[in-house]
Amino acid sequence: MRPRAAGVAVVLLLHCLCACRSGAVDPTSTPPTAAVAVASRAAPPLPDDDAGRIVARAIAAAGGWEAWAKHRDASFVSTFTVFDPLGHAVSETIFQHRMPLHQGLKIRLESIGLIDELIFAFDGKDEWMLRDGKPVDDVTRMEFIRFHAISNAYWFSMPFVLAEIPGELSYLGSETSGDDRYEKVRVGYSDDVPVPFDWMILYFDAETAKLERVHVHALADFLQHSLWVGVWRDERSSGGISIGRRRAFFPADAAGEIVGAMAAEQLVEHTEFDGGLAPELFSRPENARLTAELES
Repeated sequence: MRPRAAGVAVVLLLHCLCACRSGAVDPTSTPPTAAVAVASRAAPPLPDDDAGRIVARAIAAAGGWEAWAKHRDASFVSTFTVFDPLGHAVSETIFQHRMPLHQGLKIRLESIGLIDELIFAFDGKDEWMLRDGKPVDDVTRMEFIRFHAISNAYWFSMPFVLAEIPGELSYLGSETSGDDRYEKVRVGYSDDVPVPFDWMILYFDAETAKLERVHVHALADFLQHSLWVGVWRDERSSGGISIGRRRAFFPADAAGEIVGAMAAEQLVEHTEFDGGLAPELFSRPENARLTAELES
């Protein structure tokens, strides 16, 4: 992680433009045995309606359910750059992400290029964080990176995550913008599911079924703006799966229109599947026990 002007906490705060409040829930802490059973289905578990049909097309366009289901874990490097209103880059953060698949939103982050090494892990229910080998017991600081981690796990797993994490899918019809036509699907999650928003609207290209943009409502109290648009600008294939490589985020209004300059851009690189992740990577180590635990 290489901050240029802002501190780590500020960068992570800004990164939460695609994040929101969180919470623990059983649906995202699926036991491995059950997760394997879900992933091994011949077809993704989607509703038999227009919304399910569009998501199924998107899954096929991204490589197909069978290709996704065969992978056990994934890793990637994310570079996140924040821009000021004039378009100048003011900070850059880099993390190595590692996540088991088909088990909800579980992820581990390790900093790159930061002298005081930062490690964070979320197992779908609980989280812990170390900075320079010492536990971070400032809830606010941990909250920032928690949102950072969960949002990245969610976006990386798109569109397959729509079938693996229960949510309410509804079809909003089609929309034309210039020469482009989109099929729109609204996704809603209850408060007990630890996803980084309460609703979002997905815009899929009507011809290719590829995800083009996301209109998301963030619920983080520390954000002055709660509506954002994410634009998916590039993709690469890895392990038979198309992965969104560039994501640009803009402030938006209630109609999903962009109302300001690009606030941040994310680059996802070096994606690898099935490297083998030990469960201990996500378990709280002894030196990650918080001060309150040590004093009790």
